[in-house]
Amino acid sequence: MNHVKTDWLPKNDNEMNDVIKQSLTVLPVLNNEEGLRNKALLLKALGDETRLRIIGILKVQDSCLCELVSGLVIPASTLTHHLQILERGGVIQSRKEKKFTIFSIVHDKNLDLYISQNS
Repeated sequence: MNHVKTDWLPKNDNEMNDVIKQSLTVLPVLNNEEGLRNKALLLKALGDETRLRIIGILKVQDSCLCELVSGLVIPASTLTHHLQILERGGVIQSRKEKKFTIFSIVHDKNLDLYISQNS
């Protein structure tokens, strides 16, 4: 469906409207604003090396902020920022245990579909 043009002529508004309608068919998530937003948040959460490292740790075991700071050797403020993005993307969740906030993977996300072991 990816047509390569050799003599480029910009599409007019009607032609672009047709392309947009076709895009809704080839990428159905575009039809649902909430689904689209959630997908974008998930992909943003997965789009950073530090966040992928956090996911790797949390796939092994739940961890608190201090453990993650120690393991990743980054400032707590930076780590907190990354954890917030991961939570907004629905990748991780947090819970309170006494004075600690414990972070864990949300298991209903098929992260392995997005994060390949062979890349």
